[in-house]
Amino acid sequence: MSDIAIFDLDHTLISVDCSNEWAKYLCDQELVNNPKTFMATKEAYDRAYHAGEVDMLGFCHFILQPLIGHNESSLQNTLKDFAHFIVKNFTYPESHQAIKEHVAKGDQILLISASLIDLVRPIGLLLGFDQENIIGVQSVKENGKLTGGVIEPLSFGSGKVHYYQQWLQKQSVAFEQSTFYSDSINDAPLLKLVDKAVCVNPDPKLALLAHDNKWEIRCWQQVEVVNS
Repeated sequence: MSDIAIFDLDHTLISVDCSNEWAKYLCDQELVNNPKTFMATKEAYDRAYHAGEVDMLGFCHFILQPLIGHNESSLQNTLKDFAHFIVKNFTYPESHQAIKEHVAKGDQILLISASLIDLVRPIGLLLGFDQENIIGVQSVKENGKLTGGVIEPLSFGSGKVHYYQQWLQKQSVAFEQSTFYSDSINDAPLLKLVDKAVCVNPDPKLALLAHDNKWEIRCWQQVEVVNS
């Protein structure tokens, strides 16, 4: 019987929030009308997230707004290029090692993120996750075009528990032990559910919770990428 290793993405496997980097990209590509106001709003959402008080549904609508009406297929190359940029520049070396060790043991690896699946999927594929083992917030498309809407519940907070349990029901095998890697207090529901919680560079609130529950804490560091 194998084990299951679950990973958060932002600030866990990578040192940044991919949604934040995507917001910067949208501004650089002149896809927003007022970049200064857009980034100020994004930063307010970011502060709320780290405080454990974010309106995640509002943030999803906000980050999707510039893409309303865009054809999904026309964005694929852009999203792949963005994923390569993220993985190359912001992946912790320890992330690759942890994934490699679990795979070598025969464990299943599952990626669950509160970021949009459109961003998470290409990043996850590059990191070695199978497509069916990548979960993110599902954006709504009609006739192949983004509407700006998302499917609820979101894969955020207790929503990660919902999608993890839904994923488990689809598996043909049972898992002996479950491990979840995360940096955020927002992931407390799933961290409490699994057999082993691993807190990677935890935020202050998660660090306190980890101390109270005697959860493992790991400090991962990014290596600066020097462009040749």
